[in-house]
Amino acid sequence: MKTTIKEFNNEKYEVLDHAETPGFKTAFHIVLSVAVIYFIYIFAHLL
Repeated sequence: MKTTIKEFNNEKYEVLDHAETPGFKTAFHIVLSVAVIYFIYIFAHLL
């Protein structure tokens, strides 16, 4: 990581800069949807 200077409200701040790692958001949504489908499958048998 490196530090960059960004300006907010006419004041300069030194902030840590990083590049986003692609794929984490998509993987999270896939895992969450599989978990929801699995719980629906499990609890459907209880009714």
